[in-house]
Amino acid sequence: MRPLREALLEHFGHAAFRPGQEEVVQSVLSGRPTLAVLPTGAGKSLCYQLPALLAPGTALIVSPLIALMKDQVDALRERGIPAGKLTSADDPDEHRATWSALLAGELKLLYVAPERLSRPDFRELLSRIEVSLLAVDEAHCVSQWGHDFRPDYLAIRELVSSLQPPRLAAFTATATPEVREEIGTALGMEDPALFVRGFRRADLRLEVQKNRSEDERLAALRTLVQERRQGRPALVYAATRRQTEDTASHLQATGLRAAHYHAGCEPEHRAQVQEQFLADELDVLVATNAFGMGIDKPDIRLLVHAAMPSSVESYYQEVGRAGRDGAGATAVLLARPKDARTAEFLITEGNPDGEQPPHIQHALRRLSRMVRFVQGPTCRHRAVLEYFGDPDAAQLLEGCGHCDRCDTATRAEYVELTEARQLIVRKALAGVARTHERYGRGRVAEMLSGAQTATLKKSGLDRLSTFGLLADQGKAFVVELLDCLEEAGLIRTVGTQYPLLGLTEAGNEVMQDRERAVMRWPRGAAPDAGSRRRGPAEIPEGFDGDLYARLVSWRAAVAQANSRPAYTVFHDRTLKAVAARAPEDPDGLAALPGIGPAKLEVYGPSLLALVRGEEAEVPVL
Repeated sequence: MRPLREALLEHFGHAAFRPGQEEVVQSVLSGRPTLAVLPTGAGKSLCYQLPALLAPGTALIVSPLIALMKDQVDALRERGIPAGKLTSADDPDEHRATWSALLAGELKLLYVAPERLSRPDFRELLSRIEVSLLAVDEAHCVSQWGHDFRPDYLAIRELVSSLQPPRLAAFTATATPEVREEIGTALGMEDPALFVRGFRRADLRLEVQKNRSEDERLAALRTLVQERRQGRPALVYAATRRQTEDTASHLQATGLRAAHYHAGCEPEHRAQVQEQFLADELDVLVATNAFGMGIDKPDIRLLVHAAMPSSVESYYQEVGRAGRDGAGATAVLLARPKDARTAEFLITEGNPDGEQPPHIQHALRRLSRMVRFVQGPTCRHRAVLEYFGDPDAAQLLEGCGHCDRCDTATRAEYVELTEARQLIVRKALAGVARTHERYGRGRVAEMLSGAQTATLKKSGLDRLSTFGLLADQGKAFVVELLDCLEEAGLIRTVGTQYPLLGLTEAGNEVMQDRERAVMRWPRGAAPDAGSRRRGPAEIPEGFDGDLYARLVSWRAAVAQANSRPAYTVFHDRTLKAVAARAPEDPDGLAALPGIGPAKLEVYGPSLLALVRGEEAEVPVL
């Protein structure tokens, strides 16, 4: 067999593989069942196309979308690669030509939809050819918990059993560990090789912007399209068909060349809009997620979600369509508090009150994880990688440098608060603690600001000791303060169906006044001259650089083991103080900034071991 890179260059014109591709290709060719989870834009199709060219016979590719099959077959034929498809959209002459070429052994790849696998005439056809590989694309469609479940995918296992292909591979861009396990079982894979790679997109900037109203969101969208699309059409995803039409009309009224696209549009309209989009004749296209699958436009520079998607899987699959040429792109999510309620309504629509079948419960859990992604303090890219189980997440413990959470400007807003502001923070944290993870941020903000609403009184929140503690600040301030507290890791979003607020361990330490809050202060608040903005750190006298390096490495291990941001373990200034003073006992540690009683008890032995040059334990809390 020819060297892989030689074949890659000859057939696809690439001198090198993308991250993760070569290992997957080698596994497929070896004959071991292979499950590869590679994000949109990572080049997963090449991972079955190249093995198909190197192995004798014809590769059978199962794909769910006719448009996607057509695009791939056309692209392969342009490269001189003999490929064909059998779909319901083929005209009779094309169908007969593909059938004849297949029987003559002239095709290296044959694309089919899962519905065809159960047809007797197709099964008889397969018995007359040499199948080199059975590759299942969009394999998450086999998962009954997945967001794109296709019952016909369940027939693949029986085909595997009867056909006994020498090579079996499954590919998906959106499979969590739970879904990956189901894919392997549903396809009858025995001891499959698993590859989860490529989710890190250093060329893709991720941002979340929070908007209080629809007018604010539309204004933000207009500004984004006008300033950041870099001469290419922006792609905007909306939650509903109505929203695509209304948003496109609004943008048209501002002078932008805007169009809408959804599955309910006439075929002629969809074809025209798609052609305009590919030809750069639009400024912006507003679409539902019906647009994008199989659309090969590599130079999308701006992708915007005009509403929060219902899952991290959907979100990352959609943002993956931006910047596929590697030249850089930006994906912005414009989030409003009511987005979660809208998504929940769309998930549960059609089910009687109180009735939640398992697939509905699973969808609501995915929605909850998406809410945590939007609200949480973690680096956006790291959060995605951890969600999908990509081991490259460990490389981002100190941030990625290309998301809104890791911006230098954003981090510069973190300040050590004055005593007055520390008191406000402790009051807010006490309010969250007293609600015992049973209410969302809107209700908690109403309680803290002393709102006299019927709903609040009915819930009994007006009888809590924390009711009205921040009445002098106003509800709008309290809502933003809660956002800042979550960014700083002091509170968190909990619950599997509704986004409820809860206190973190770090938040409890601050509430008990055992630690000081270091965080961004609400932008709408009056300036406070007593806040100490954190500037460039000076190197303390006696600083031990080697010890500091060991401390940073240990902190990263603790953060990874406990799935939390590194700065919530210890801030840099604390580690630098340890490296400068090298304390020899717990009392010496307790005298340093940022080491309260709780952290001293949990981390003290490890810190002292590091100071002594010994191996340190990594506590798992």
